[in-house]
Amino acid sequence: MKFLVLLLLLIGIAPGVSAQKTYDPGDVEYYAMDKQQMNFDDYQTLLVNYRGFVSPRQYSTTQFTNVHFLPIESEFYNFNLNFHDKGTGRTIMDDVPVMWEKWIDEREAFDPLGSNFRPNSPSIMVTQDEEWRPNSYYRTGTFHKEYDKKWVSFSVKSWTNVAYDDDEVFLKLVLNNRNSKELNMTLEPNQVAENLACQFKEGSTKMKQIDTFTIGSEVASARVSSSIKDTSEKGFEISLAPKETKTYWFAVRFYQTRDTAPKIFQTDIQQRMEAAESVTRKKLAWAYDRLPKLKTGNKQLEEYYYRCMLSVLMSRYENPNYITDVFWAVGTWPYTISWDTSYSSDVIAMLDPESLKQAILTDFENVKMKRTYVSWNGAFWDNLYIQEPFALKIMIEAYLRHTGDYSLFEEKAGGATVWEWMQRWVTELQTNYTNEKGLVDIGYNTEKIIEIRTDGYNHVVPITNTLTIDLLYKMAEWAEVVGDKKSKEYTAEAEKLKKLVDENLWNEKEGWFDNLYPDGSKGTIWTYHLLDLLGADYLPDHQLNRLVGHIQEGVFLGKYGLYSIAPKDTVHWDMIDSDWGGGGQYAGMPGRVSRYLYETGFAGKGWDVLQRNMRYIDYFPYLPQNPRTDRPEQDRSSMPLEISAGAGMEAIIFGTFGIKMNDKNITFKPINNEDIGEAQLKNINYRGRKFGVKLEKKKFSIYEDDILIATKFYGESVMVDQ
Repeated sequence: MKFLVLLLLLIGIAPGVSAQKTYDPGDVEYYAMDKQQMNFDDYQTLLVNYRGFVSPRQYSTTQFTNVHFLPIESEFYNFNLNFHDKGTGRTIMDDVPVMWEKWIDEREAFDPLGSNFRPNSPSIMVTQDEEWRPNSYYRTGTFHKEYDKKWVSFSVKSWTNVAYDDDEVFLKLVLNNRNSKELNMTLEPNQVAENLACQFKEGSTKMKQIDTFTIGSEVASARVSSSIKDTSEKGFEISLAPKETKTYWFAVRFYQTRDTAPKIFQTDIQQRMEAAESVTRKKLAWAYDRLPKLKTGNKQLEEYYYRCMLSVLMSRYENPNYITDVFWAVGTWPYTISWDTSYSSDVIAMLDPESLKQAILTDFENVKMKRTYVSWNGAFWDNLYIQEPFALKIMIEAYLRHTGDYSLFEEKAGGATVWEWMQRWVTELQTNYTNEKGLVDIGYNTEKIIEIRTDGYNHVVPITNTLTIDLLYKMAEWAEVVGDKKSKEYTAEAEKLKKLVDENLWNEKEGWFDNLYPDGSKGTIWTYHLLDLLGADYLPDHQLNRLVGHIQEGVFLGKYGLYSIAPKDTVHWDMIDSDWGGGGQYAGMPGRVSRYLYETGFAGKGWDVLQRNMRYIDYFPYLPQNPRTDRPEQDRSSMPLEISAGAGMEAIIFGTFGIKMNDKNITFKPINNEDIGEAQLKNINYRGRKFGVKLEKKKFSIYEDDILIATKFYGESVMVDQ
């Protein structure tokens, strides 16, 4: 027995104390982050469960806001419970975030810093700890005050999550009466919103109070229900004996006003809340089991990999109101856009290839070469990004890479097959977007490419031309597969355009491709958009080397990854619109550029970009749309979540671990780095077979079903036929 106690002490476990459970990335606990660590404000902090989302509010134990359960939405709706103590007649308020905003922005209401002790100031809950997990927000608070020799002393613990199968938010509340006397309180629902909207429903969205538990507009309503049976005109009535602890459950349901309102007293809220948590856990475990599993001594790299996975998963919607069973949104905006999806298309193909196929077909069905933005219920705006065909090419490549299902080209959507649509895109580029010289000219409108707010990135843009070359080469390959006789024609057109680009756009002095304008003048625009060209395999070595040479400190490299516009471009540098305009980066670009650098033989550069981008995870639980490059900050004008963050995973899988798949074989040519150390990637699925790669200091090993296939030195490769 003494030996056992000594052994336990030596391994760090005290007798009678069980070892602390460790969590893997298939557990929600793995992603837990203290709110004080996060560089997100309330509206950027999301509880998502594949149907909709809300945002819990900091400095409150019960408040949430930012309701999106489409078609119902109310961005500035706020719910909280206030605690009215009957013994003292005091109401302890729990809407401190709203109070604080009014004080800071307008000097109205009260300064929360003076509450609980300044004369005539309100009594408020004192919040303590707050922790975020996927679809779970945990908070603690305390109240401990004496009024006229009467003590009010209780603690609060709360958990908030959102439902998967209904438009409701759940709250679990644990109250502990620390007093030696009975605690009698009314929990008062407080719902505040100027508008409650239901898209495409006619009627006023202006909110009014219907009763203590319900607010509503002519089109949408919200009602608070609880497991507490006793109610009054003020709220829910509770009583706690001295030192007693009790647990209560609440549900806030959003519904169309014409529908039947939920009952105020409900006995099954606990079960529904637990069911919501169960769905979150099952979906996360499902994704973890489907995708390659990374294990490495570099824990920052490992966590980055899985927070990229989480970012993609949080962009997945299974809302029955949406146009597809699985809807891959760009993030928090309820749109599916091929350009954004393309950055994570390999991840989606590994995770759920059928949903990637549906995303491709949804694009053809709705975009129809006119409307890039496809919302949750279809495309509406005549606003087109000319990136569409290039993004679709990447998505189709990913689908074929992981499935080998070339019948995709025969699938119909929007009145034509996938192959016919891709041919139409080529025709569109060669007719409506080609000038008399034979170069692709998108005209004056900058917004047809990306959102750069200064002019000049228009007309003959190098990346549009070079990606068209890449598309033509790929169309030639696909034509051979589908039996189309235009293969040689596509190749010839690619060669012709390539020659024109080299003659007219290549700037030998700068080692860059220039813009060309109608008057014959040229302009050098230092945008990392051009680095997409690194993914095209036709680029000659001297041009490739010159382009990569610009990925250096102070040009494109910044503390957290890349600048979208190099600071030396004093004409186009833009601090506000940072994802493509200057001071920040679009979430998908660091991963995509890193992957391309690895694949073209610049592994050191690829790792440099990746390890900078990894630093964000110290501040963000999931990856935002366009964070600053010099500091971990996401402005409120854009999204706190981006599906394109999956490009970070792809950089590790296809870059660091050097995996290449095609119809005939899978090849492994990994590159290690001393910062990574030993690492292993398992569960790599290739046409029904599972492989693994283990990286050591000087060698790497390849496994199939945990059976060793080969061990090689770095620089060598291992090929396995299908």
